[in-house]
Amino acid sequence: MATDLSRLQRQLLERPDDDQSWERLAKLLEPTRMRAANEPERLAVMAVAAAPAMRTEPSVVPREDPERSTEPLQRGVFAEPSIAHHTAEGVFQRAKQLVDQDEFEPAISLVEDWLGSATDDVGDPMLAFIRAHAYRKLNRAAEALPILEPYRGEDTIPWIPFELGLIYKDLERADEAYLCFRQARGIQPDFTWAAIEAMRTTQEFDVAMGRLEEITSQAPEGKLVDVHLDRSLRCSGLLLLMGWCREAFDSGTRFRLSDPLAPGVHALGSATFYHRPDVCQALGLPEHQRHGFATLIDVSGFRRWSELGRLRLMVEPEGEDGARSTSAELCLADVQEEANLARFFETAFGVFRVSIDSGNRWPESLKLFTPQTLLEVSSLFARHVEEERHDVEAHWLTRTPLDGPPLASVIFVQLGSFLAAKPAILQLAKTGLPLELIVVNNSPELFSETFHILDRYADIRPGLRIGIINRASNLGFSAGCNLGAAHASGECLLFHNNDLFADSVVDYKLLITRALNEPNSIHSAYQYFTDGTLMQEGLTATRITTAKAGAIPLFNGFSVGRNQTRAEVIACSGSLMAISNPLFNHLGGFSEEIIYAHFEDFDLCLRARQEGIPVRVWDDIKFYHAEGTGSVAPYHLSGTTSHINRLLFSLKWRRVLEGMELPVEYSL
Repeated sequence: MATDLSRLQRQLLERPDDDQSWERLAKLLEPTRMRAANEPERLAVMAVAAAPAMRTEPSVVPREDPERSTEPLQRGVFAEPSIAHHTAEGVFQRAKQLVDQDEFEPAISLVEDWLGSATDDVGDPMLAFIRAHAYRKLNRAAEALPILEPYRGEDTIPWIPFELGLIYKDLERADEAYLCFRQARGIQPDFTWAAIEAMRTTQEFDVAMGRLEEITSQAPEGKLVDVHLDRSLRCSGLLLLMGWCREAFDSGTRFRLSDPLAPGVHALGSATFYHRPDVCQALGLPEHQRHGFATLIDVSGFRRWSELGRLRLMVEPEGEDGARSTSAELCLADVQEEANLARFFETAFGVFRVSIDSGNRWPESLKLFTPQTLLEVSSLFARHVEEERHDVEAHWLTRTPLDGPPLASVIFVQLGSFLAAKPAILQLAKTGLPLELIVVNNSPELFSETFHILDRYADIRPGLRIGIINRASNLGFSAGCNLGAAHASGECLLFHNNDLFADSVVDYKLLITRALNEPNSIHSAYQYFTDGTLMQEGLTATRITTAKAGAIPLFNGFSVGRNQTRAEVIACSGSLMAISNPLFNHLGGFSEEIIYAHFEDFDLCLRARQEGIPVRVWDDIKFYHAEGTGSVAPYHLSGTTSHINRLLFSLKWRRVLEGMELPVEYSL
């Protein structure tokens, strides 16, 4: 039976309009439904509490009505979570949003109100940091100092001594400010802003220690390392260099440039080294050695580029102390500036993919990015999304207007062909619920094909509204979901992958009904492969034991239930996520700092967790996921953004994840 079932499901993916196949599928599933009806009815709800202090066990809720199709719609009312239910990380995230909007007084009030309601001594360094930062921005450095000074010994978070240095500088305590900036650079060597502030403090206050470092930091020329630059590209404060080196180095080797107008200020970047068969053949070198390289350098601290002249490129080999001069020189003013951000991402991620394809393990290739350069790339991507956000066309294909607002808006984000979504569209049409289907097209070259597919279903029944939003370029999954939500009028939003479909129409009804009945939760369901084996019953976080990004431990999302793995469910997949419209807006939607795709669902659920908002994954609702058939990514995004966003995710959520019990360790 399993073989017949799998064959039928695959056939329906190809020919969703085959009514006879649908009838045979219903007959095959009937014995399973009868057995389920005779078993004790239960709902296993994987409820995820928002904070470790509030953690609860998954609740088992008996249902009075044995008929799955008659669960009543009761429509709950969304209530904004109380600040008392927030974790320290949740308060920090909210306060940071306010500070980013220059709302310093509300940020201070938020943190102090939460601290006043906390029953325990919190002692959270990042709350102290954001509170002191807000006071300093209000020119109240004297009040900021006692808040942050107790955390001066913090040796893992460079922002603590950096902010403390700025406070000391405002108070004209220059020597202490300089030492704090040095401490920040000791924690994170590529912390360019700390280097700049150390230099400025030395110049403004004539700090003796700073002058001594300027004298001793000049590296001797010595024997030059033979380095050839094939291409250089500048975008905002980032400089991407690609070339080859006669001497083979390990990935993680750093390149740097020094500012002759500001001694002690260096621009740093990490490099990935990879195979260059053409170089090895031309120089008669062993083919297995890695002589090609790419490095991404943060040059945002340099000023007056036209006056800098030609700068010598320095190399700091991985595993060695000190820097060595190379034969390469460049003038930043002559480097081509790439104004098109999409092309810059294509180049940077493309060389990252080349490094992987040359035989490097992904952690070695990932050393192209340092924490600071990756955060700058993320910021550039968010800027790119904002600049392109309004370059869209919305087409509503349904001719007959709805009688009232739809219960749910089902949002598909398309990258590649939309053909795999046909089974889901037919099932949604058969629910009879007032719905709207919104397809956000991230593949503008396929707009015509997608338009004609959807147009066939435009008036399939009353009460179903279908629309397509076409954009000029691919801005990623998060921005696509947020764009769909901005055009949605449903009471709840159902984010839905193209290659997903339900076991039956009833499963859609149940999921939408429960999302409406419990609008203060995020909802999902068990997902199965098309052969009937369990794919996931939610997501958990895992620590990767085989790789680090420098001193940063890496974390990964993991499907609970796959390969019989058991763990606490703390998130649900964005491939199937039902959430009330007000709750989605309250959380700020999916993060558009996520670069194209991967980890945006985990990020949203963790933000919800910090506010006491649970995630419910229902085991009596069943969906099939034909994984990998719903989207096709271009070369530079395929096999790259998952690793890049893994580092970004680990940087953002490291403190929270390290404080959780993560029983699953993962080798990747």
